[in-house]
Amino acid sequence: RPRLERAKERREDMFTTEGRGKALPVREWLDRYCFPDLFRDACLHCPDHNMTWACPPGVPTAEELLGDYRTVYLIGVKVCYDQEQRSAALASPKAADLVRSESYGVVKKALLEVLLNLEQMVPGSYTVAAGRCEQCEKCSRIIGRICRRPERLRYSFSAFGFDLTALAREELGLELLWAKAGLPEYNVAVSAFLTR
Repeated sequence: RPRLERAKERREDMFTTEGRGKALPVREWLDRYCFPDLFRDACLHCPDHNMTWACPPGVPTAEELLGDYRTVYLIGVKVCYDQEQRSAALASPKAADLVRSESYGVVKKALLEVLLNLEQMVPGSYTVAAGRCEQCEKCSRIIGRICRRPERLRYSFSAFGFDLTALAREELGLELLWAKAGLPEYNVAVSAFLTR
Protein backbone atom coordinates (compact mmCIF):
# COMPACT_ATOMS: atom_id res chain seq x y z
CA ARG A 1 0.00 0.00 0.00
CA PRO A 2 1.11 3.58 -0.51
CA ARG A 3 3.08 5.06 2.37
CA LEU A 4 0.46 7.79 3.01
CA GLU A 5 -2.31 5.20 3.49
CA ARG A 6 -0.16 3.22 5.92
CA ALA A 7 0.72 6.38 7.86
CA LYS A 8 -2.95 7.41 8.03
CA GLU A 9 -4.04 3.99 9.30
CA ARG A 10 -1.26 4.05 11.88
CA ARG A 11 -2.35 7.47 13.14
CA GLU A 12 -5.96 6.36 13.48
CA ASP A 13 -4.87 3.36 15.52
CA MET A 14 -2.89 5.54 17.92
CA PHE A 15 -5.85 6.97 19.81
CA THR A 16 -9.26 5.85 20.94
CA THR A 17 -12.41 7.76 21.77
CA GLU A 18 -15.13 7.40 24.35
CA GLY A 19 -18.34 9.41 24.19
CA ARG A 20 -20.68 10.51 26.95
CA GLY A 21 -23.85 12.55 26.95
CA LYS A 22 -26.46 14.05 29.23
CA ALA A 23 -29.55 16.23 28.87
CA LEU A 24 -30.30 19.14 31.22
CA PRO A 25 -32.84 21.94 31.36
CA VAL A 26 -31.16 25.04 29.90
CA ARG A 27 -32.05 27.20 32.90
CA GLU A 28 -30.32 24.77 35.28
CA TRP A 29 -27.28 24.58 32.97
CA LEU A 30 -26.90 28.35 32.81
CA ASP A 31 -27.49 28.90 36.52
CA ARG A 32 -25.07 26.19 37.64
CA TYR A 33 -22.21 26.60 35.19
CA CYS A 34 -22.17 29.98 33.42
CA PHE A 35 -20.14 32.67 35.23
CA PRO A 36 -18.81 35.18 32.68
CA ASP A 37 -17.55 37.63 35.33
CA LEU A 38 -15.54 34.91 37.02
CA PHE A 39 -13.80 33.83 33.80
CA ARG A 40 -13.41 37.23 32.11
CA ASP A 41 -9.76 37.67 33.13
CA ALA A 42 -8.78 34.23 31.83
CA CYS A 43 -10.41 35.12 28.53
CA LEU A 44 -8.45 38.39 28.32
CA HIS A 45 -5.18 36.44 28.47
CA CYS A 46 -6.15 33.92 25.78
CA PRO A 47 -4.27 34.36 22.46
CA ASP A 48 -7.62 34.21 20.60
CA HIS A 49 -9.10 37.18 22.50
CA ASN A 50 -10.20 39.81 19.96
CA MET A 51 -8.63 37.70 17.18
CA THR A 52 -11.65 35.66 16.01
CA TRP A 53 -15.35 36.47 15.64
CA ALA A 54 -16.14 33.56 17.96
CA CYS A 55 -14.20 35.08 20.86
CA PRO A 56 -14.77 38.14 23.07
CA PRO A 57 -15.16 41.00 22.91
CA GLY A 58 -18.40 41.30 20.98
CA VAL A 59 -19.77 37.84 21.70
CA PRO A 60 -23.42 37.69 22.82
CA THR A 61 -23.98 36.58 26.39
CA ALA A 62 -25.10 33.01 27.00
CA GLU A 63 -28.35 34.40 28.39
CA GLU A 64 -29.01 36.45 25.23
CA LEU A 65 -28.24 33.67 22.76
CA LEU A 66 -29.16 30.51 24.67
CA GLY A 67 -31.59 31.54 27.40
CA ASP A 68 -34.75 30.84 25.40
CA TYR A 69 -33.84 27.23 24.65
CA ARG A 70 -35.45 24.49 26.70
CA THR A 71 -33.05 21.52 26.72
CA VAL A 72 -29.29 21.24 26.36
CA TYR A 73 -27.72 17.95 25.33
CA LEU A 74 -24.12 17.82 26.52
CA ILE A 75 -21.75 15.69 24.46
CA GLY A 76 -18.28 14.83 25.72
CA VAL A 77 -15.73 12.91 23.67
CA LYS A 78 -12.65 11.67 25.47
CA VAL A 79 -9.67 11.30 23.10
CA CYS A 80 -7.21 8.85 24.66
CA TYR A 81 -3.61 8.83 23.47
CA ASP A 82 -1.47 5.73 23.36
CA GLN A 83 2.03 5.67 24.84
CA GLU A 84 3.68 6.05 21.43
CA GLN A 85 1.78 9.28 20.77
CA ARG A 86 2.54 10.65 24.20
CA SER A 87 6.24 9.85 23.81
CA ALA A 88 6.36 11.51 20.38
CA ALA A 89 4.66 14.61 21.81
CA LEU A 90 7.46 15.08 24.36
CA ALA A 91 9.95 15.95 21.59
CA SER A 92 8.79 19.58 21.40
CA PRO A 93 5.73 21.79 21.74
CA LYS A 94 5.34 21.58 17.94
CA ALA A 95 5.36 17.79 18.09
CA ALA A 96 2.65 17.86 20.77
CA ASP A 97 0.57 20.28 18.70
CA LEU A 98 0.88 18.01 15.65
CA VAL A 99 -0.23 14.90 17.55
CA ARG A 100 -3.11 16.83 19.16
CA SER A 101 -4.15 18.24 15.76
CA GLU A 102 -4.16 14.79 14.13
CA SER A 103 -6.27 13.25 16.89
CA TYR A 104 -8.14 15.64 19.19
CA GLY A 105 -8.41 18.23 16.42
CA VAL A 106 -9.94 15.70 14.02
CA VAL A 107 -12.44 14.56 16.65
CA LYS A 108 -13.50 18.16 17.45
CA LYS A 109 -14.08 18.93 13.78
CA ALA A 110 -16.04 15.71 13.23
CA LEU A 111 -18.19 16.43 16.29
CA LEU A 112 -18.97 19.93 15.01
CA GLU A 113 -19.92 18.58 11.57
CA VAL A 114 -22.32 16.06 13.12
CA LEU A 115 -23.96 18.76 15.23
CA LEU A 116 -24.22 21.26 12.35
CA ASN A 117 -25.91 18.54 10.28
CA LEU A 118 -28.23 17.79 13.20
CA GLU A 119 -29.18 21.49 13.33
CA GLN A 120 -30.49 21.10 9.77
CA MET A 121 -32.77 18.26 10.90
CA VAL A 122 -33.99 19.93 14.11
CA PRO A 123 -35.45 23.36 13.32
CA GLY A 124 -34.50 26.10 15.77
CA SER A 125 -31.65 24.14 17.38
CA TYR A 126 -28.18 25.52 18.12
CA THR A 127 -24.70 24.15 18.79
CA VAL A 128 -22.05 25.28 21.26
CA ALA A 129 -18.70 24.15 19.85
CA ALA A 130 -15.88 22.25 21.52
CA GLY A 131 -13.12 24.84 21.60
CA ARG A 132 -12.37 27.81 19.41
CA CYS A 133 -13.71 28.43 15.92
CA GLU A 134 -11.55 26.82 13.23
CA GLN A 135 -13.70 27.44 10.16
CA CYS A 136 -11.07 29.57 8.41
CA GLU A 137 -7.29 29.34 8.39
CA LYS A 138 -7.14 32.99 9.51
CA CYS A 139 -10.14 34.82 10.86
CA SER A 140 -11.24 37.91 8.91
CA ARG A 141 -11.56 39.77 12.23
CA ILE A 142 -7.77 40.23 12.21
CA ILE A 143 -8.07 42.46 9.13
CA GLY A 144 -11.26 44.19 10.27
CA ARG A 145 -13.66 42.33 7.98
CA ILE A 146 -16.92 40.56 8.80
CA CYS A 147 -17.06 36.79 9.32
CA ARG A 148 -16.66 34.87 6.04
CA ARG A 149 -18.78 31.93 7.22
CA PRO A 150 -21.40 33.22 9.68
CA GLU A 151 -23.66 30.23 9.01
CA ARG A 152 -20.97 27.97 10.48
CA LEU A 153 -19.71 30.24 13.26
CA ARG A 154 -20.37 28.68 16.66
CA TYR A 155 -19.18 29.97 20.01
CA SER A 156 -17.40 27.84 22.59
CA PHE A 157 -18.14 27.37 26.28
CA SER A 158 -15.17 29.60 27.07
CA ALA A 159 -16.52 32.47 24.97
CA PHE A 160 -19.64 32.50 27.17
CA GLY A 161 -17.81 32.08 30.49
CA PHE A 162 -18.83 28.54 31.40
CA ASP A 163 -16.98 26.62 34.09
CA LEU A 164 -16.14 23.79 31.72
CA THR A 165 -14.09 21.90 34.32
CA ALA A 166 -17.05 21.63 36.70
CA LEU A 167 -19.49 20.96 33.87
CA ALA A 168 -17.44 18.08 32.44
CA ARG A 169 -16.80 16.57 35.87
CA GLU A 170 -20.27 16.89 37.37
CA GLU A 171 -22.44 16.20 34.33
CA LEU A 172 -20.31 13.89 32.17
CA GLY A 173 -18.00 12.30 34.74
CA LEU A 174 -14.94 13.50 32.80
CA GLU A 175 -11.93 15.22 34.34
CA LEU A 176 -10.17 17.74 32.13
CA LEU A 177 -6.43 17.05 32.09
CA TRP A 178 -3.43 19.19 31.17
CA ALA A 179 0.27 18.39 30.84
CA LYS A 180 3.23 20.68 31.48
CA ALA A 181 5.02 19.03 28.57
CA GLY A 182 3.74 16.77 25.81
CA LEU A 183 0.20 15.46 26.12
CA PRO A 184 -1.95 14.34 29.02
CA GLU A 185 -3.33 10.80 29.05
CA TYR A 186 -6.39 12.16 27.20
CA ASN A 187 -8.12 15.36 26.08
CA VAL A 188 -11.86 15.99 26.23
CA ALA A 189 -13.96 17.75 23.61
CA VAL A 190 -17.23 19.04 25.07
CA SER A 191 -20.03 20.37 22.86
CA ALA A 192 -23.68 21.16 23.47
CA PHE A 193 -26.77 20.87 21.32
CA LEU A 194 -29.74 23.03 22.33
CA THR A 195 -33.38 22.58 21.41
CA ARG A 196 -36.53 24.57 22.07
